[in-house]
Formats: sequence, structure tokens, C-alpha cells
Amino acid sequence: MVDMYIKRDIRGLLDLAILDDEGAKNAAGTLATRISILVEKLLSGGNRQSSYRSRGSSNSSRGSRGAATRRGGSGSRSTMAGKQSVSKPNSDSANIISDWITEQQNAPSPKGKPVKAPSRNSVAALNKSFDEFRQWVNSNNSTNESKLYEPISQFFCFVASCLKAVHTLSQSACPRRLVVPFCKPDRKSADGDDDSRVDLYLNLPQFDDYTIGTLITNPPEQENEAPMLANTFAIVEVKSAIQGIGKAMPQLFQYTRGIYNEQYDRRFAWGMAVGGKKVQAVFFGPDYALASDTMYWSFCESHRLGYDPAILHNKRLRYYEINVGSEDGPITYYSKGAVISAERLFSRHTRCFIASTEKPGHDATIEPDIFIKYAWPEATEDANVDYRDEGRHLQKITKTIEAEPSLDRKCPRYQSGGRVMINRRIGNEGIKAVDDTSRSILSDGICQQLDDDQDFVNGLRIHKVICMKGVGKPLKELENVFEVICVMADAMECHWEIYQRCKILHRDISTNNILFSGSGSKIKGMLIDFDHAICEDDKDAVRHFERTGTLPFMSINNLEGGKLEHSLLDDWESLIYILCWVGTYDWKKKDEP
Repeated sequence: MVDMYIKRDIRGLLDLAILDDEGAKNAAGTLATRISILVEKLLSGGNRQSSYRSRGSSNSSRGSRGAATRRGGSGSRSTMAGKQSVSKPNSDSANIISDWITEQQNAPSPKGKPVKAPSRNSVAALNKSFDEFRQWVNSNNSTNESKLYEPISQFFCFVASCLKAVHTLSQSACPRRLVVPFCKPDRKSADGDDDSRVDLYLNLPQFDDYTIGTLITNPPEQENEAPMLANTFAIVEVKSAIQGIGKAMPQLFQYTRGIYNEQYDRRFAWGMAVGGKKVQAVFFGPDYALASDTMYWSFCESHRLGYDPAILHNKRLRYYEINVGSEDGPITYYSKGAVISAERLFSRHTRCFIASTEKPGHDATIEPDIFIKYAWPEATEDANVDYRDEGRHLQKITKTIEAEPSLDRKCPRYQSGGRVMINRRIGNEGIKAVDDTSRSILSDGICQQLDDDQDFVNGLRIHKVICMKGVGKPLKELENVFEVICVMADAMECHWEIYQRCKILHRDISTNNILFSGSGSKIKGMLIDFDHAICEDDKDAVRHFERTGTLPFMSINNLEGGKLEHSLLDDWESLIYILCWVGTYDWKKKDEP
């Protein structure tokens, strides 16, 4: 099953997570090369030839990529240990580390001032870390995988500590963050939905949060603290043999789903699979996964790690600040968190928030009246012919029925939103805001590789956000049959009026898409979710031979894939099945049959 979604050996995946700034990209390659030289020198006992140093320190973009395939930077390929026969551990490794730091101190700096050498304690900490991860280098296929957890953890700490030692170039060239493991491997997460034990959790502390010594000797988390998927950047799955890397992938897929579920600002995700001495970085897109050997996680912008820069988490007051574009400029909304989160690894990744435009005070109280929906639906690249765009439908509905008092609270009203924009370097044009799509998050070279593979489905999904006025409750919170009937009647009245006035056909009438507000005599039903809707005035909109809707409530014609196009009668037939459903299984039950 995993092989259906993953494409391996992607060339140039490094381009996906490097700095947009060319100078900083070259500097990242230089720093990674310096660390690679140190590691190989330690492993070979200091006998590497000077010609290698000269060749490996190229500062060109091309040289940076080549060096990345040898080095063990944060998230990069770590098989340099397996490229040579490892000699007896060098007893003078502390001296090698000390000499290496001195070399970095004498390296030219754009700031015009020398590097301050770390203390003896820092050198000792680096040496201790090297002694630990050398066990991974000397391991063989018969090594128990649990014995690799700590050495691999120390490898991450070693690289992070080296970055601390050489972060002396210009501000743009400095690593933005460290990539370090949770202090204890093989742990259950505190917020996971099962009892699975993950091999390693990777976190992203700020670059200045820790010293070299604390990275290695005093891990950031407390000894007894359980890891949180909500705070995890990526998950590492470890197998003892190189051929076992394929077996690590299914577990990596399963656990990464939990990251999507717990992180409301995640656009895409990363992971890492380790098989013996082979390491692969894995990129999880909306519909597929890509595996490669190189990555610069420490240097790239946060949006290239998969985070949405428009969603900011105030951890102190425990609310989210969500910035959404509109015709009049960005609007800031405030929410306590998602009421619906992404529960699948490959999907539309729909997330919904209830929010307010009023900034919360010190008590962090929020009175929500806005519904915000993020999703990655399939769409056309040209927004003018994107006939399935929910925002487009809601804008038309809002303009048409805003003066109709009988439909008040029966249909959401469009407030703001559209296609999410993200900054990206476009050739020689510099940094530009472009649509955030399943293709724009990849480089042109990677897109071409996917397009050339006829067996690999590479559709287009576009990141969208819609803010609507109107917040409702699910049907399971209704009190009695009378309220059920009233809510259904209101929802279908809304459905009829929208069809008559706007020529928009909903095409997904289901229990999840009918909400209510109020209670007793003031109760109102509300029809939501126009993702599958089409406007009959759009002559080019596809209507034939489609199966749209929620399976238990689809019409017979729709369910059987009939040749008749979806019509108003199919939606009314879905209403009949909803009434049968709630009458048979009880709408108050939380678990569906």
C-alpha cells in the first residue's frame, strides 16, 4: 500500500528546503561541508588528504548540493560512515575537534570579526557525542535496532552542536534553528490516539536556546516528560539493516498522520527513515510522499518545513492568530484551536476553526462568530475556470440572498478568503507571492520528474481558506424529533432558495453538512460545505458521470454511476436517506454504525 503513494530517489529534493537567498544557500553548503570534513576526519583517524578539504569546501551552489550527499547535517544523508572502512576509533578525537574549531575560528567572516572558540567543556561534550554516535557507524545488520536509538540521537546532537560552533557568517547565512531529538527514544506520545511507540521525535528549538553542552548533556525536555506530536517537527523510524528501510516506511506513514492531526498550522510534513547506515528524508505532500537522501532543515524558511506562516500559536495565552487575505487587506482572527483537524495522511487536509475578530485579553476568552475552513481541494491552476471553488459559490450566494431575512442563519455568509499565497523564488524574478499548491511547494525539477513518471499520479491541489459568518452545532446535539424536523426543513429551504436564486446545486447533502443554531422555538437549521457544488450557469462545469457526495446518503443514480447528470432530485433523495439514518440509528449517538 505504501508503494502506491511514495516515489523514491527524487533528484534535487534538496532544492525544496534550502534558503531562497542565494548567498545564504551557498553559506549553508559551506557550513555543511565543514561539518562533513570533521566527521570524516574523526572516522578516519585524521588521515584524510588535504586535497579533499580543498575540493569539499566549494562555495558554489552546485558544490553545496554535492557535499550534501556526503554529510550528516540535520536531516541530510548520513551514509558517509558507510562509504569507507571504519578504522579503530581515534583516541585523539578531542584534539581533532579542537583543531577543527580553531580552523573555523580563523575562517573569514563577512562580519569582519573572528569566531569565538567554544570552551573546553564544549569540546569535551562534542567528543562525548562522537563516541556515542560512532556506535551507529560501527553497527552491522545484526545489531538490535533499539541499540541504535541513542547513537542516532547523539548524531543529531553532534551536528547541531557543530552548527553552534560555526554559525559566524552573516545573519542571513546563520542556521535558523536546530534539529534535535527528544531526550528519550522509543516513547509513546502524550497526545497520540493509540499506544504506538515512536523511535525518535525531532524538535526544532530556536538556534539561541541552547549551548553546545546543554544540547548533548542536558536535553531540552525533562527526564519524565512525554513527547507531544503537537510539538514534533518530524518522526524518525529506525531499522537495523539497510534493506529494512522499506519496512520503516509504513510506520513512518502511520505516525506522521498524527502530526497532521495535532498541528493545525501544518501544510505538509517531513519524516526520516533509517535502515542501518542508510538515511532517507521523506516529504509528505497532500497526495504522495517523496524520498531522497539530502536536506537542509536547519537553514530553510519555516514555510519550507511545512508550517503555515499565516497561523501563529500564542502558547502563553493558548490561542491561535490566523491572518486571512481579503480585498481590503489581511484580516486577523483569533481562535482557541481547530474544531475539525486533518485525520488522514493523504487527503484534502480540511481543518476548521471557530474564531472572532476580537483579540482576547489576559483571560484568553474568545466569543466565536466566524467559521474558518482550510483545505487542499483538487482545483484548476487558473482561478477563473475553477468552477468548484467554494469561496466563489459563497460570494455569489452572499450577494444574492444577503437582503433576504427568511434565510438569516440558514446559510453561511462569506467574509474573506480565497487561495492561500506563499513566498517563493521565481527564477530571476526574485521572491514573489504565488498560489500555495501541491506543485508550487516543489521545485520545477521535481515536478518534471513526477510528470515524466506515467505510473505516478500527480494531480493539482490548491491550498484555500474561507471565512464565513455563522457558527452552528452538529445534529447530535439536537434534543428531540421536533428539532430534527425543523432543522432539516430549514436546511432544505436554504437549499431550494440557493438553487432558485443562484443556480447553485449543493450535491453533498449529508448529516455532516447540516448544522443548527439556537434552541426551542428559535432553532434554525443551516446548510454548509459547498465543496462539491456547481453553478449551472457555468456551462463548462463538469456534471456528467461524477460520483459526488457522502456514501450513505448518495442517490441511487449517483451511487451506481449513472449517465444522468446530478440534479435537484438527487439532493432531495439524499434528504430522505438522512431522515432514515437519524430515525434508525438515533442522531444523538456519537459513534456511527
